[in-house]
Amino acid sequence: MAMVKAQDLRAKTPDELQSQLISLKKEAYNLRFQGASGQLENPARMRVVRREIARVKTIMAEPALDGVTLSKAKAPKAKAPKVKAVAASTPKASPKAKAATKTKASKAATSKAKASKAKASKAKVSKKATASKDSA
Repeated sequence: MAMVKAQDLRAKTPDELQSQLISLKKEAYNLRFQGASGQLENPARMRVVRREIARVKTIMAEPALDGVTLSKAKAPKAKAPKVKAVAASTPKASPKAKAATKTKASKAATSKAKASKAKASKAKVSKKATASKDSA
């Protein structure tokens, strides 16, 4: 099959475009299976079919865009004004100071965790001792 031009597609009715899209999708499906099984004779056909599907979908979407035709020309981008960053009033800490702070914080958290575990284990021991005194 030869490549379909966008002008030819615009001349077709929506029903014809839909039927062509379905047939192209079926062809793409079959080409994928042929490629997977090693029976594909023309691998470049997969690319052509994929692009034709995109072309048909684009033409089908044009009426929703109020008749605006999509072209390859790119609109110029508006440049955003540059904003200068304001320097922070406090000086930054050195990497060694940051590491020391992290170490102190982690040591404190570890010691708190150990203390709470010790309290919990003492409470369990005292409950067991109380229970054994009550039962005796």
